[in-house]
Amino acid sequence: MSSPRTLVSRRTALRTVIAGAVGVGPLGCQSSGKSEVSTTRLRLAAENAAAKTCPVRFAGERFDQPHAKRDGRAFPQAQVSENVEIAIIGGGPSGLCALHALKGRDAVLLEKEDELGGNCTSDTWEGVTFSTGAAFFTAGDAALVELMRSIGAPPLPIEGGDVLVVGGEPFADFFGNGARRLPFEPSVRDAFRLSAERAEERRRQSRERELDVQSFSEFLRPYPAELRVFWDRFGASNWGATAEHTSARLGLSAYAWLRGEEEGRLSYPGGLGAAASALGAHLSATLAGQVRTSTFTHELTVEAGGRSVLVHTLSAGEPRTIRARRVIVAVPKFFAARMLPQLGAEQRAAMSAFRYAPYPVFNVCLNDVGPELAYDSWFLDAPFCDIIPADWVLFAGRGPKPRKTALTVYHPLLEGQRAQLLDDERLVQMSDDVVLHLDRHFPGLRGKVAETRVYRRGHALPLPAPGQLARAELASRTFGPIAFAHSDSRGDVSAFAGALRAAHRAIAELG
Repeated sequence: MSSPRTLVSRRTALRTVIAGAVGVGPLGCQSSGKSEVSTTRLRLAAENAAAKTCPVRFAGERFDQPHAKRDGRAFPQAQVSENVEIAIIGGGPSGLCALHALKGRDAVLLEKEDELGGNCTSDTWEGVTFSTGAAFFTAGDAALVELMRSIGAPPLPIEGGDVLVVGGEPFADFFGNGARRLPFEPSVRDAFRLSAERAEERRRQSRERELDVQSFSEFLRPYPAELRVFWDRFGASNWGATAEHTSARLGLSAYAWLRGEEEGRLSYPGGLGAAASALGAHLSATLAGQVRTSTFTHELTVEAGGRSVLVHTLSAGEPRTIRARRVIVAVPKFFAARMLPQLGAEQRAAMSAFRYAPYPVFNVCLNDVGPELAYDSWFLDAPFCDIIPADWVLFAGRGPKPRKTALTVYHPLLEGQRAQLLDDERLVQMSDDVVLHLDRHFPGLRGKVAETRVYRRGHALPLPAPGQLARAELASRTFGPIAFAHSDSRGDVSAFAGALRAAHRAIAELG
């Protein structure tokens, strides 16, 4: 993981003038040499002489080695120094689940970061634990529930569901009877309720494969803009795609999630990062030497006859090669294709056709209690999609006051905005916009902000665009002694439970 950094203003002279005039403090200290201030922050200062700024702290997966691989850099390769039965590439949920299922066998897990978890990691501030990615699974994910219980980390039930926030007011059951209370025109209120009924009818009347090649946006076309905006936000946050780039199969199914038809939600303080951390700690403790972090796998070479694979890595920066009889690749397909120079053209093309959402997550750390409207609150008029109170799983909005808290703010970007994740100044601007819009919905929140933690991922979620089931089927086909286990192998929403299923399938395919 890249080292966390706190940024201060690059425009030192301008900042000093404005700070002297309106009391704006510096953004932070201990910077990496860069320093940032956003036009939004300056505007806030001009609006309010007492405006308060706070540190913006960055973290995320390291991207120097993967980007070098993408750009054609040749990495050094060493002679074979170890032989194993199975090598697992990737220490996210799928890789961790694969290693757990292979207990008792000669297997090693290789993770490029110094921390396990992939898209399931957590962070803490002043004793408050919050998610930097995945939030929950459901009681219907029986295999995952049992796995977590077996390692002594049973999940907690999440009370309540989702609300739609309009003008700072929450509206629950907004696809059911609650739609009648929405502060919209009657035709818009009716559209929310009736579209849910028609989505269920369409699902019952159609086959899954048929719906998978259709766009969800076609179903939404007759409905007013407010409904389409909501689904663009919901889809972007949950699976990385607007309605235009979402299959009807997935979009229609999501109506049932919001109407409470899914199994009860389960999670941990800090979201599913706590689950991955518990599983990683359990494996590290029980399988000494089999979990290896800071190990970047850059190439897999199938040896003659397909009886083994050379796994070429950089371990703490030093080249090392492992020979494995079988390999489970538990990394996203766009990078798996780059690791396998021998891959056939058809399968490579299917992997390369996968599309991923760039996805920063902002955790707004508060010196007091913030809005506690529901577990998940959705917005139509903010730059972000939704917010989750970090300690909702513990208190469900009824915790002690005052107390330090955090709001996990999900802020996916469009594919064409991926480069913004590498622009520190732009991320500081986004952070300020997050606080600005929260304060507009919940006046006074700005004064409670102590700092903002920004976690950035360049390829967080595989987009379930029309035809993704067929693409995933081809891309995930076993390649000799190599099987694929990342959650994007399923062509569905990327989720911890899906990662577990993909891991078990890969093991079965390798035998």
